[in-house]
Amino acid sequence: MYARRPGSADLPGGAPRTLADEHALLLGQVAARARELLAVVSRGGWPGAELAALAGYAQAEVLRHASDEETLLFPAGRSEAVTRLARDHARLRAGIELLTRAAAGEQLLSPGELAAATRDFVSQLEHHMRAEEETLAAQRAPDGVPATIALGSHPHR
Repeated sequence: MYARRPGSADLPGGAPRTLADEHALLLGQVAARARELLAVVSRGGWPGAELAALAGYAQAEVLRHASDEETLLFPAGRSEAVTRLARDHARLRAGIELLTRAAAGEQLLSPGELAAATRDFVSQLEHHMRAEEETLAAQRAPDGVPATIALGSHPHR
């Protein structure tokens, strides 16, 4: 359903070395949780546990990663491209907030609406990560964009 990037998200030897590796890990984890949620919806059930798992992971890992990127990778002087990436982060935060509210029962969604919101969030995340890698790689060598954990961020779980 969701494209798997070249290279494994389960990198041998430990932590991701580049931003692309880190993105592959995060996207793989989000996509796996989204697939589980969508499978329950497709069988006609309500994916309470799966929604909680997706929302929890997105809050704990994706939000922290976005914040770390803004601090560690985006240059101090905001270019138009970097401003666009920061706006993407705001949209991702809004998508995560919707999923979190739905998981807590504070946002009523039908199973179809939840499935659409989940697909939209994963698609938006995938698109954003690709744009971010392209933007940041244009400023450095192709494999020269280090993972945020290599710059002092906490490892992803």
